Amino acid sequence: MELFLGLDLGTTGVKGILVDARGSLVAVHGERLSLSTPKPAWAEQNPNEWWSATLKVLKALSNRSREIGGRIRALATSGQMHSLVVVDGEGRVLRDAILWCDQRTYVECDEATNLLGGEEQVLKIVGNPILPGFTLPKLLWLRKNEPELYKRIYKVMLPKDFINYMLTGNIATDHSDASGTTMYDVFRMRWSEELLRTLKISTEILPEILPSNGIVGKVKRELAEELDLQDVIVVAGGADNACAALGVGVIEPGDVMVSLGTSGTVVAPTDVGSYDPMGRVHFFAHTVPNMRYHMGVMLTATYSLEWFKERFLEEGYDDINDCVARTPIGSNGIIFLPYLNGERTPHRDPHARGVIFGLSSFHSKWDVVRAIFEGVTFGIRDSFEILKELGLEPKNVRITGGGSKSKVWNQMLADALGVEIQKPLVDEGASYGAAILACSGYSKLDVRKVSKEWFKLRETTRPTPENRGAYDKVYARFKELYHVLKDTFREGQV
Repeated sequence: MELFLGLDLGTTGVKGILVDARGSLVAVHGERLSLSTPKPAWAEQNPNEWWSATLKVLKALSNRSREIGGRIRALATSGQMHSLVVVDGEGRVLRDAILWCDQRTYVECDEATNLLGGEEQVLKIVGNPILPGFTLPKLLWLRKNEPELYKRIYKVMLPKDFINYMLTGNIATDHSDASGTTMYDVFRMRWSEELLRTLKISTEILPEILPSNGIVGKVKRELAEELDLQDVIVVAGGADNACAALGVGVIEPGDVMVSLGTSGTVVAPTDVGSYDPMGRVHFFAHTVPNMRYHMGVMLTATYSLEWFKERFLEEGYDDINDCVARTPIGSNGIIFLPYLNGERTPHRDPHARGVIFGLSSFHSKWDVVRAIFEGVTFGIRDSFEILKELGLEPKNVRITGGGSKSKVWNQMLADALGVEIQKPLVDEGASYGAAILACSGYSKLDVRKVSKEWFKLRETTRPTPENRGAYDKVYARFKELYHVLKDTFREGQV
């Protein structure tokens, strides 16, 4: 039996899956990771810990493959976007990786934006604004604050590319991950010569860009013997959100992925080279050749519910869903703004905060919980409204992530968005998309063909037309409330 291995290097762990040539899930194994926060707003991880965890995952899956008489033909990696890894000429890690969620680089963002002629010009050059989460300002921060270390940089890598390097000894990235650095020209699909020249960054420190199903190399001989991965091909892989979209068949214009996890993302492929002129949604390269996608990001989706449950609820999720389903649309007048840690789409406002608005002595805790469900739903709708402004019409909407287990939440999204919500049979996130790339790279089959053949539908949630008007009214109040409080958020920061 031919098997393909998909690895996903996330912030909290490394997950690997084994899939057969028909896309059926054979095995799953994960290892936890720790996060370092040496200063307020900083977030770092040791890449060597990623590697140690990856070795454990690969060993476990290799053993499982042998037990069932299978043979792993290829593996591909997915990884957290934007995080910065730097190595010297010997391939040694120079410092801990600065992660996607690190917020230390506001000054560098402003400086780079000004040098490039302002945000409008930046959008024209690379298709995205320069934000603290992205790779470019982290590199500029290193140059300013750790100049001696910066001089020793041989190559800049993204997390999944570091794993590929450790596996093969070869350094490369792919288009989907490169596009999240703000050093990549999304229009021409290459490193931006104009940006790099203006900011005085040498192209020599940036890796070669391969297609997401391009071959980086084979697992090094000594590793192959240790892990029983002889003649296994390592395929470039892709950024986590792009791989997650690939894994649920979101690969063409009209397809949309809603990922309802700790954070919430909306991914919509496009074959038109257009960006959001207001920079509210990202514009990145997909894992599918010559395809791009828009992505909206809300920072606290299911985390909003987890936060409230941990502090105020004793009930389990089954009881929570039952009680929310019995509470009327509009939560008896309560509105929740899900901005516990600021917000990215559509507001790009780090000062925004969570709000429970409209409380009276009449209300029960279930009105508040229903409002949390609705507030997250409206945060997702914000991204949908922007996509429509950009001319993208959702047709196939597929949901993934922990929140998709809630039938109540799925129905709420279907009603508030006015679309059918499709739930995939296999919901393994980015690791499943990575396995698709491994299969495509090994077999030379078109990525689209593999993705379409592997996708299976578990169930569909259809909208209830009579509910749409009620949600529209609450959504209008939800949007208005943020704008009323916007200045107060900024003034209230300590």
